Amino acid sequence: MVGRLRKIHGAGPPEPEDVAQAAFSKLAELTDLSRIRSPRAFLFRTAINLGLNSNDKLRRGRNFVKSQIDGKFSPDVEEISPETVLMGKQDLERVAHAMRQLSPKQKDILLRSRFRGQTYAEIKKDTGWSEADISRQLSTVMALLQAELDR
Repeated sequence: MVGRLRKIHGAGPPEPEDVAQAAFSKLAELTDLSRIRSPRAFLFRTAINLGLNSNDKLRRGRNFVKSQIDGKFSPDVEEISPETVLMGKQDLERVAHAMRQLSPKQKDILLRSRFRGQTYAEIKKDTGWSEADISRQLSTVMALLQAELDR
């Protein structure tokens, strides 16, 4: 699968190994596998979609940075109100509360993956943890943070 992903999306980012691991994680999250007629097709389609989503996020981020560098940034003053500021502060407080509940390992994985942009392979190399464990831990963390924001 990794070879096929490399042909479709290139060598990265996202790393084909990370995309394949995320696809397997999605399959593992399913509770009723009987609905899947072809697990192999499910894995390939999921991996391809994850790669496309990741590439789209990267492209949007690069475009945003480029617009900031080019000076095309003009904030919409109407979007900034006391209400939106308060809501933002409340969201940050909820995220901080959720992060205090994380184990040191989960905090480390979150910081490395989401803030430093390290791939699962890089985290594995630095820490010795398996990519599957990193994926599971990060999925748990993201679900916890999302649940806290949805409250």
